[in-house]
Parts: sequence; structure tokens; C-alpha cells
Amino acid sequence: MEYDVIIVGAGPAGSAAAQVLAKHGFNILLLDRVPFPREKVCGDGLTPGAVKLLNDLNILQNLPDNNRYRIKAIRFATPRLQMLDVPFDARHEASDFLVIPRETLDRALQQQALKAGARFEIGTVRNVLRKDGRVIGCTVEIDGQLQERYAKIIIGADGAASVVARILNPRKVNPKHRFLAIRAYVKGFKTLPGLVEFYWTNELKPGYFWIFPLRENEANIGLGLPADLYAKSKIDLKEMFFEYLNRPLFAERKLADLEIRSLKSWPIPLAGVKGFQRVFDGAMLVGDAGYWVDPLSGEGIHNALKTGIIAGETAAEALRAQRTDRAFLQRYEERSLMELGGVIRRSLWFVWGMRHTPWLLEAYFWLARHNPLAFQKFFSNLSKDFNFKFTKSRG
Repeated sequence: MEYDVIIVGAGPAGSAAAQVLAKHGFNILLLDRVPFPREKVCGDGLTPGAVKLLNDLNILQNLPDNNRYRIKAIRFATPRLQMLDVPFDARHEASDFLVIPRETLDRALQQQALKAGARFEIGTVRNVLRKDGRVIGCTVEIDGQLQERYAKIIIGADGAASVVARILNPRKVNPKHRFLAIRAYVKGFKTLPGLVEFYWTNELKPGYFWIFPLRENEANIGLGLPADLYAKSKIDLKEMFFEYLNRPLFAERKLADLEIRSLKSWPIPLAGVKGFQRVFDGAMLVGDAGYWVDPLSGEGIHNALKTGIIAGETAAEALRAQRTDRAFLQRYEERSLMELGGVIRRSLWFVWGMRHTPWLLEAYFWLARHNPLAFQKFFSNLSKDFNFKFTKSRG
């Protein structure tokens, strides 16, 4: 049986693309290695832009309020512990900054894609099938047996370790375009009501240590750093996680019933790789598989949803026009860059500054603590999601 589109990976990018295409009436196969619900290692933060897209996809309307935690302000801290607690307004109508565990979110996205008409199979893609240079399907291992699945278009949405991307685009990417991160769910840790926390440190820059509350005194806590820095310093991520958690600033917030579970690490592919090919004859790479993660914040869900939606719309146009060649599908990448390119470029500039002139961060925070409007103008331009209102300095 030939499908119109096979989507490899049922995370945010893949499920969003599947829903878009299924609603257009196309025959869609959504593949994933594991059954849902399943745990997905992530920081679990959803920016207002991501929340807007989830609302457009009718996802959050079906989740009870106790599955989400609303964020009202952000704490930024420099290596010298200059702190700014910054309230904000979301720039998108009827949107919030939320924290929702990925196990819950991804299940809701996958179910909505199936409700729209996509078919779901559990299987591991082992190879991509090609004819005359064009992608025509994939080889999938299902219950220990290799089977072939055919489609007019393949969308690779299988994450940071994408099999589809590795086969179609085998070039090695410089480690500076990847983060390595580790996170745990920590219960019995005093959270700050309605506040997410980002701590830039000398050991991690331009990475950071984060605290994302899930509910009162329970949080997603983790850290991330550039892969090239990790390779040079031979850091043990697990040891570093506990070393940070035991620093006085955080140790004093531990409660008697402290419980740490699901401590896991994962790679994060960052946008900004020059020459990385995302579009092929008969195929597209979306989300983490396409190196779309914001290089400053490490936030990938918004960009995964956005690129998944755009790829779905592009595939629908291609199928109607009977054009699955790279030249036609290239409009997917062009549209994605129009939507995301400005923020990615500003993030790359900021990351470059943190790597090469770190004293500027301290100088700017000093200025911002004495001139909140300067902070508001600068950081509001780094994102399309937030209008920062004023700052309250600490330290």
C-alpha cells in the first residue's frame, strides 16, 4: 500500500504535520518507535508562541487545568548572580507561558492526529527507499520483521537522533551546533510561584541551569551546555547536575521529602548550521531532525510545531500539484526561515557574544538593573513571544 505521506516520528513536529495533512483528506501514516503515552526527555516549557500553535491545533482545549502550570515571570541570573525577575505579557492572544510534561503533551498531539484521520504504527525505521534519486518510502522493523512502506513524500520528524536525517544528510555537524542536556523531575524542592528560572554560569555558558515548576514544590530541573565544551572539559553531566543542586543557592530550597526521579540526558540540535540540507526529492526534515532548535534558549517545541505545520501544508500543496521534487518542496524551508529566521539570527548573535565577550552580559545586566527600559527593549527583541513589563533586581 502506498500512502500519500509517511511521517517518521510522532512528537510535536510529526503529529502536527500529520494532523494538518489528515484534515486535508490525505492518506497519512505516522510512525514511531514506541507506543504512546511515553516519556520524552525535555525541559517541558511551552512559550506563548508554542501555546498559540497548540491552541490552533485544538490540543490544550482537551487537557485539564491540573496538567499545566502557568508562568507569570522569568528569573534571569548571570554567572556573578546578578538577578532580574521579569514579569511579561504574552504577545499572542489567549496565550500563556506553560509547563506541561512531554508525556502528556505528546500523547495529546498524537491522539489529535489520529482523530483527524492519520494511521499510527509502532516501528523503527531502518532505511530510506529511493528510486532514481527520489525518496519513495522506508524500511521499517515491526515486531522483529523488516517491512517496506511506500509514500509520495516522507517527512523526517524523528528527533535529534533522526535516522532519516542521518541517511539523507550524512554530513557531520560541528559540535558547537549541539547542546547536551540533563534533567530530572524533582519533588520536595521549594519552587517560586509562577516563576521559571534561568542561571547562566561560567561552566555552562552559553548554556544554563534551569528550574521549571510543575506544581508547588515540584519542578523539572536541569542544565545544558554546548557539546564542544562538553567534549573539551570531559564533564560528567550527572555529577554536574548534583553539584549544581547542592550549591548553597539551591540547596537551601531542598525540603525534607526531596525526591529525584527520571534523571536523563539528551542531545539538542541547534539552528544555525550553514549548508545543512533539510529538503530532498520526496522528503523534508522537520523539528529537531532538521536542526531547528533555538540556539540561545534551547527551546524546540515551538519551532517543531511550526516547521511541522509548514511541512504539512507544503506537502498538501505538492500532492495537489503532483510535484514532490526538491525544487517544489523547498518552499517549506523558505517559509520556515521567514517565520523563524529573525529570532534564530538574534539568538546566534547573543550566543556568540556570550562565548567571546562574556563580560558584556554582566555589564548589560548591571545597566538593566538601573534602567529597566533598556532590559525591556533588548530582551523583547530576542523573542516574538514576550513583552517584558518591568524588572525587579536581586543581588
